[in-house]
Amino acid sequence: MKEDYSDEVKNFIKKYTQYDFEYGKDLKFLTKRMGATQEEINNEILNCDNLSFADKQIKDSETRYALFFIYNKKEGRKYIITFREQKLRIITAFPLGRKTLKRYRKKGLNI
Repeated sequence: MKEDYSDEVKNFIKKYTQYDFEYGKDLKFLTKRMGATQEEINNEILNCDNLSFADKQIKDSETRYALFFIYNKKEGRKYIITFREQKLRIITAFPLGRKTLKRYRKKGLNI
């Protein structure tokens, strides 16, 4: 089973506001893909209400976090974020369906 970094991420996120976000992909693409507005995405990350699991990743000498927001057994969202120079950068985001959630549970993620 993988280690959960949810508390670490929540402590980092407390330092940011609604205006400290930047995006790694086109905002129109992300909002259409997620079915949510920019404000909804930002608020979800800032509040961390449905954050079920956070995984730490090291890629290209940068620390990234995969955040899993699970709403029920059939739906959720995954965000890949990093913290850069006073900005919280959303690298990518995508919705999670029932089959994907089931696959993650089999891999040992505590979601």
